[in-house]
Amino acid sequence: MSSLKHQTEALKLLHELQANRMTGRDTRVTVADRARESLLSRLMDILSQIISIELDLTSSLSGEMKCFLRHKDSVDLKNICLRMAVTESSDSDRNLKELRLCLQLIVDNLLSALRHHNNLSSTGATRQLMGISITLPDI
Repeated sequence: MSSLKHQTEALKLLHELQANRMTGRDTRVTVADRARESLLSRLMDILSQIISIELDLTSSLSGEMKCFLRHKDSVDLKNICLRMAVTESSDSDRNLKELRLCLQLIVDNLLSALRHHNNLSSTGATRQLMGISITLPDI
């Protein structure tokens, strides 16, 4: 469950980052800034979906699935979000790319674990994760 804890904390950091950007916004927002905000919102939505899928999996597959969840990926995700919360916008493109790659890695690892587990109760999760993988935005 600690992987989910790190992912939930990462999502909370992203929500705070987004809220801070909205309140401290200059009236002159560039098209690139709007694109970054839209991308961040999309990545936050994807992280929310991943968390929801993992919660469902941990409840339906009990302890069997937990051994497949990679704690390191969730820690990396949280660290990226922490860095995004404290860095200036000059690194925002790089941070968004790293965030996207980390989410892709988490999805890929979950898919791999589900394929290994091959359980009927995981079919829906597999479909959802495949959908996320296909729709992850290019950066």
